[in-house]
Amino acid sequence: MRNPTDNKRNVFGLIDLYDPFVYWLMCLDSSRVNAYEEAIRQYRQRQQKFVWLDIGTGAHMPLTRLLIKYRVAEHVYSVEANREAYQSAKNLLEHLPDEEKRKISLYGCYSKNVDWYAQDPRPNAIIHEIVGCISSDEGCIKVMHDTIKNLNEDVSLCIPYRIGTLCMPVSRPKISLFSSFCSLLWSTSMRIIKKAGTQGMFNPPKDAFLCETPQLIEKFILQDYVRQPLDKCSIFKTKFTVEKSTAKWAGFYLAPHVLTSIDNRNGAAEIDGLKGMTSWPVRYVQMYDYRKTINVKQGDEIHVVLESDLTDECPTYRLEAWANNDYLLRSSFAWKGPATN
Repeated sequence: MRNPTDNKRNVFGLIDLYDPFVYWLMCLDSSRVNAYEEAIRQYRQRQQKFVWLDIGTGAHMPLTRLLIKYRVAEHVYSVEANREAYQSAKNLLEHLPDEEKRKISLYGCYSKNVDWYAQDPRPNAIIHEIVGCISSDEGCIKVMHDTIKNLNEDVSLCIPYRIGTLCMPVSRPKISLFSSFCSLLWSTSMRIIKKAGTQGMFNPPKDAFLCETPQLIEKFILQDYVRQPLDKCSIFKTKFTVEKSTAKWAGFYLAPHVLTSIDNRNGAAEIDGLKGMTSWPVRYVQMYDYRKTINVKQGDEIHVVLESDLTDECPTYRLEAWANNDYLLRSSFAWKGPATN
């Protein structure tokens, strides 16, 4: 990623970069759709129907339509800021049956531009898919914080229930033919970066893993977290123990982990961006130049510190890492979200 902490970068210009193909792929992502459908289905048995706010409804309005399909909505306010996607959603809405159409209000703007508290009926539940490959990097925390504040904190339900970011230390990966094909479709690089930086990869090779189990370096129960004042600088520290016999450590995979519902007894409400194949790319963060990777062996420790500023729709991150006690040989890399390559 070039110029990773560019202060001119803003989410408003980036939203319009999404083209119809991106929204189409989201709808084809069975891992995502099935997990959201499971969460919505769980509310069928409740007598109370909610008034929903669907933030970032997309060209095909998949979440809005699932809310209507399972009869859990008294009304749905669907918001889409991407101009092309909004027009597609508007055309779709015009062709829906009258019974569905009456329950949907579509807005072509950012959610913060509407006084939701003044609406009648007033939203009391929120659903969205503004989750990035680093879960917070599409501004979800800031958007949700502002929206719930707009509603005077009178929100009784959020889907997804929890979002987080999985982290796995890796050796320098080699892109498979399938990953290269996916990268070509998404117009991302088909070659691994050589210097320190970040890169999106689809279905990246798991033989690069240095451990068996990833760790969550971000974790937000949205309804609780966004009611607190936003941290200008949050710091998370952890360490991994290398399980491969020998390897050359180069960096980390970062991927979203989403629980659409608190009830995940059968695993149906879970989206694991590292284990499964989703339309989210995995974010590869290379900490060292490809010629300066670190030799590690089984039992060695890799220390990680993630600093983040989530007070803006384009969050800022700084990842610092080192092996064993070699803190003086640490590497750090900073970037500003959302990641687009």
